[in-house]
Amino acid sequence: MQKTITVLCASAALALAASVLVTVPASANGGDFFNELSESWGANVDTGTPFFGFVRDVRGRPIPRAIVTATVQRGLDGESVTIISDNLGHYRIPGLGKDIAAKDVTIECAKAGYRATQQDRRIMRTMPKAPVEVNCRLSPVGPATS
Repeated sequence: MQKTITVLCASAALALAASVLVTVPASANGGDFFNELSESWGANVDTGTPFFGFVRDVRGRPIPRAIVTATVQRGLDGESVTIISDNLGHYRIPGLGKDIAAKDVTIECAKAGYRATQQDRRIMRTMPKAPVEVNCRLSPVGPATS
């Protein structure tokens, strides 16, 4: 019985080590991941530039069911799309129209009990109408202190 447990632990450790070796280069090289994602999520000529990203707390943990709103700032002023992030804090907003420039769209993330503290925006400039990544950081709002 003891040998079986040892073998299972050794095989589990080997599987864990293999998964780490595979994921470390992918996570260390964010540019390649972004390029691959941009190519596979390319804009549809009819819908325009899609937006995607994650909503996370200040420690990097996902915030599920956050409200993410994309608002057009020029042209069709005030037009917006609102969606809810998934369990991993991920969201994807399809294009807002072929005539809407990505620079004219703002992304806002919110959730009750949190306040927005940071936002990172990445655009792949070598590909027209490429997806735009916008990641939001939210901080918990604690009880008021005096």
